[in-house]
Amino acid sequence: MGWFGGVVTAAVSSAPRPMAPTWSEVIPCGELWRVGPGAGPTVTVTRSGPLMGAVLGSHTVSADDLRGWLRGAWRTGPSSWAGMYAVVVAHRGGATVFADPVHALPLYFCEVEGSVVWASSSRALAGLTDTGVDLAWLSGLLMDPAGPHFAERSAFQQVHAVPPGHSLDMRYGGRTVVDRWWSPPRTRPRAETVPRFGRALEGAVEVRFAQAERLSCDLSGGLDSTSLCLLAEQRATGSRRLTAWTVHPASRDHGGDLDHAREAARGRLGMRHELLALGETELPYSGLEQIPPTDEPAPSTVTCARHILAYERIRTAGNTLHMTGDGGDALLMQSPELALRPAVRGRVIRTLRDLHGWAKLDRRSPAGLLRQSARGGNRFSCRWLTPKAQAMTALGGGRGVLDLLRSDAELLTLRGIGRTAHADAQFAEAFGVRLEAPFLDRSVVEAALAFRVTDRGSPWSYKPQLAEAMRDVLPEAITRRRTKGGTDADHHLGLRAHLPEVSVLLDGWLAGHGLIDPQELRRELHMAALGRDSPWGLLEPVISAEVWGRAVEASPPAAWTRSRARKEA
Repeated sequence: MGWFGGVVTAAVSSAPRPMAPTWSEVIPCGELWRVGPGAGPTVTVTRSGPLMGAVLGSHTVSADDLRGWLRGAWRTGPSSWAGMYAVVVAHRGGATVFADPVHALPLYFCEVEGSVVWASSSRALAGLTDTGVDLAWLSGLLMDPAGPHFAERSAFQQVHAVPPGHSLDMRYGGRTVVDRWWSPPRTRPRAETVPRFGRALEGAVEVRFAQAERLSCDLSGGLDSTSLCLLAEQRATGSRRLTAWTVHPASRDHGGDLDHAREAARGRLGMRHELLALGETELPYSGLEQIPPTDEPAPSTVTCARHILAYERIRTAGNTLHMTGDGGDALLMQSPELALRPAVRGRVIRTLRDLHGWAKLDRRSPAGLLRQSARGGNRFSCRWLTPKAQAMTALGGGRGVLDLLRSDAELLTLRGIGRTAHADAQFAEAFGVRLEAPFLDRSVVEAALAFRVTDRGSPWSYKPQLAEAMRDVLPEAITRRRTKGGTDADHHLGLRAHLPEVSVLLDGWLAGHGLIDPQELRRELHMAALGRDSPWGLLEPVISAEVWGRAVEASPPAAWTRSRARKEA
């Protein structure tokens, strides 16, 4: 697994030499390094007077760009460059790192022997602190997988997270200060935001072509992935090649997503369209023993078989960087839980109309949806979580919808998706593919958040911002689309086929830590396998956490050594 980080020492002559990862590559910016096979992050380093700066991630920031920023008020945060990246500044007092706004590239830190060590991998730092999984953090994830979680904690004990949109200032002597450097942009009229959003997406795709000339992308037939694919196709010339992948059931070669993907690819000379047929061996719950250890449970765990097949095909085709439309829904749609927001601005009729629409799509009553939103909870209960898990979850507190209406409501959802998308990227990297989600880039997020609430997607208008910004790019059949193919049937079928193996898992790692009641969970899974309407969003994270916990404990942690020994070697 590739990652990067650095250290700010205790700066005491009698203190031990700071730790550094074994076999790391030194980056000339203070005590900075990167680890892992493959191309890894793009790194730009430059000096401006007493300051050294570095940008690490997916970007096209030049040394001149970075130098110009260092000469200005750099402590207010990085410029809004295209891409997904972290920024480091080494100064006389120590070093400062800036985390991205939505946790798409999370940063973590810990204190060891008076020094502060930071990295883009919490699991790597857990190898340094020699600590295990933070069960309170994990309990909160199992209780409410889509909810806000501890912004300053990681999945590992004694490993802290730099909150998204914040900076970590590390001073010689071990002092740390966390400050917020980023805030959401003010909303603007639609006439201004649409072209800005289009330019941000174009820049995001251009960055990915700069990282890999042989680019790959999802083409699911929906607005998000199709927009990225067709923007890339316009830039695919000569050596800049593009392959678009569409998955479909092996039993069907037409209909739904497949027809829309073919319509989008028709006549596109710069794109090679590949179909990936999924059979019984790629059903959900297949191949769970292949899950690699990541910083936290990856959302793709339960559907790992189909992802592994796709990554193997992508790698065989010669593509190492793959774009996905992940994050588009959260960024562009107004969720049912936030349907009350227009009412705060006096748009009561709009609020009632949207609540009715969401309830109809969810086959529920508007009153029931309203009660759920007011509670800020889930309509299903996690009966399988033990009192111990529930007690640890309560330590983190909760937030209802009225709190969200007054805060960065969109960001809470985006940050959860950004953080878990990073776990998916680590998963893909284990199989030789660099996975990128351009909708989570800072410039794209800022452009999308500038849309007013009433300009966001609703039950009656599906992602109007994207459809308008991509009007000259997308076929009309795609912009008219209002739904995507569902996967519930596959999950029922996959669970039914693998219920014995899944049931055996339940007596393992989570139960051993006293977090779940295996018998209660077995009953729920048995009913789901029979086809009952099931809370997949609560059930499947438990399976993912179980498999993840086993993978973490079975894999050796990152190896560390004293930096002097590393330099002499």
